[in-house]
Amino acid sequence: MKVVLLSPPSRVMNHYRPPLALMYLSGYLKRKGIDSKIVDITMEAQIRDVEFYKNKDLHLNQVYSQTMESVSLLNPTVVGITCYTPELQEVEQLAREIKSLKLGIIIVVGGVHPTFYPEHFIYKESYFDFAIIGEGEITFCELVEKIRDAADYADIDGIAYYDKIKKLMMKNKSRSLATNLDDISFPDYADLDMNFYTTASPYAIRGVFTKSFYVLSSRGCPSSCTFCVSKKLREFYSGERFVRLRSPESLYEEIKHLRDQYKIDSFYFIDDLFTLKKENVRQFCQLMIDDRSPLIWGCSSKVNTVYYEMLKMMADAGCVQIDFGVEKGTDAELKQLKKGITVAQIVKTFGDCKRLGIRTFANMLVNTPGEQEQDLCSSLEFIKRLKPTIVSFNVFAPYPGCEIFDELCGHILREDYPELMNTVLLLKKYPEKYRFAKHSVDMLAWVIAANKKFNKIVPNLRIYLKRKYIQSILSSRCKMEYFERFVFLLQEFINQKFM
Repeated sequence: MKVVLLSPPSRVMNHYRPPLALMYLSGYLKRKGIDSKIVDITMEAQIRDVEFYKNKDLHLNQVYSQTMESVSLLNPTVVGITCYTPELQEVEQLAREIKSLKLGIIIVVGGVHPTFYPEHFIYKESYFDFAIIGEGEITFCELVEKIRDAADYADIDGIAYYDKIKKLMMKNKSRSLATNLDDISFPDYADLDMNFYTTASPYAIRGVFTKSFYVLSSRGCPSSCTFCVSKKLREFYSGERFVRLRSPESLYEEIKHLRDQYKIDSFYFIDDLFTLKKENVRQFCQLMIDDRSPLIWGCSSKVNTVYYEMLKMMADAGCVQIDFGVEKGTDAELKQLKKGITVAQIVKTFGDCKRLGIRTFANMLVNTPGEQEQDLCSSLEFIKRLKPTIVSFNVFAPYPGCEIFDELCGHILREDYPELMNTVLLLKKYPEKYRFAKHSVDMLAWVIAANKKFNKIVPNLRIYLKRKYIQSILSSRCKMEYFERFVFLLQEFINQKFM
């Protein structure tokens, strides 16, 4: 009995981003005595210049072929595949080809999209045998055990499957959320090329050149932003404690393991909202301070969940950058998007970060419903006032499950989902389908121009003169790698600033 876990090959486009969901699944399966293997083909080409995009399909086809070859060699009984909405057709092709490898292979799909829409995967002619609905570790483990023992799986909470006798999809009752994330176990690092994923690069803590890895400190988000699926996920688990946090001790132990075993010099909390519970933040920061850790780190946050004293302790513990969802420049627009924050809160938090020497990353959003040209001007004026270290203007595209999609996107069908893979080009190719703004501004050109205008060279480079960054390099066990990767950093800098 062997279980193989894999992501859609197109995810190699995510710079050095490890398959954390699969790592947690594999870690849990192995802890329960089940033989599992993550198939994770990496791609060395990380500079995305004009030449790369000319040969993009060739790169992706090579990864796809290597993925299929690896699956075939492993000869699995069960294959688990994770799926985002734009990957639906890609994952279907993957399942079809895996089914052709040998008779009786069982394919299980999981992720946010199968959770919301299991019927997109489970039907009479489908190549998928099961869909995992909700979080996967416990459910998938139980399913694998039932398959191994040739037992009935009708009583497994959190799955969907096709009943050939009744000729319809059966959806079992939802599984309750795991309340203690520490019990899920650490991710499985053994199946990954950790030398690759910890390569010195400017992608984890965006804009900071460092040997880094991603850490997940919590699950769930309490916000109700109209452009995000978190609200619908929370409603899916109505009545349960949706937002759960790992203990500070668990986080500290994982980071210490990553430092000792894989020689990281930094880490990034990849959850939606690291600063949700102030006591957890305080305890974690104290552990890092007491350890005199030279590691630097970054996280995502929301301006109304932090205050000066918390930010100061985070800075003392090595935090060098915080990413914030700013999105808009006026209270009216923020209210329309149900952000739950105000312009005044944004200004105060960014000011506090600046006083403490914490870099700020401001995510901005254009092409939202009802947006006027004046709103674009307001966003530009607000960024001038805010002066974030880095700003990213992004074009909104509707994903199934977000409020905007549910209210305004009945015209976007299942066969349209692959279009969402490249949100920047949607307005050029399908303006009648994906344009939500009420103005006629060329948003692709506007976003490119705005990102270049507000991402200045000098503010981005100041981090390399900061004491914390210098200490992290001096204490690194891989100093030569930084020198060896300097040419790469220079190439990426030129690509982003001047290409």
